Amino acid sequence: MSIHDPSLRAALKTLKLTGMLDTLDARLAQTHAGELGHLEFLQVLCEDEIARRETAALARRVRRARFEQSATFDDFDFTANPKLPAAMLRDLLALRWLEPVNQSSSTGPSE
Repeated sequence: MSIHDPSLRAALKTLKLTGMLDTLDARLAQTHAGELGHLEFLQVLCEDEIARRETAALARRVRRARFEQSATFDDFDFTANPKLPAAMLRDLLALRWLEPVNQSSSTGPSE
C-alpha cells in the first residue's frame, strides 16, 4: 500500500520527519493487513523517526570525534591479553548488572 497524495509526503519532508517518510509505506501495509491499529500505527511511525534521529545523531558524533578508525566491542581481540576477564566484560556490556533488584522499603510506623 502506498500514499498517492503528495501533500502528506511534502508535509513530512517539511517537518523533517524523514524516518516516518521512509517507513510510511511499510507501516501502511501493516495497518492494512490488520497488524497495527490506529494508535499502534502512529506509535511505530514515531519510533521509526526516533530511531532514525538517534542513528543520525550517533553518526554525527562519531564524525565530529574524528576517530582514526571505527571499532566496536565485537571487534575486540581478547586473545591479545588473556588476563582480561572476557566473560565479565561481556556481562558488563550486556548491562546485566542493571537488572532490577526486588527491594522493599516502607515509610512510617508499621502497626
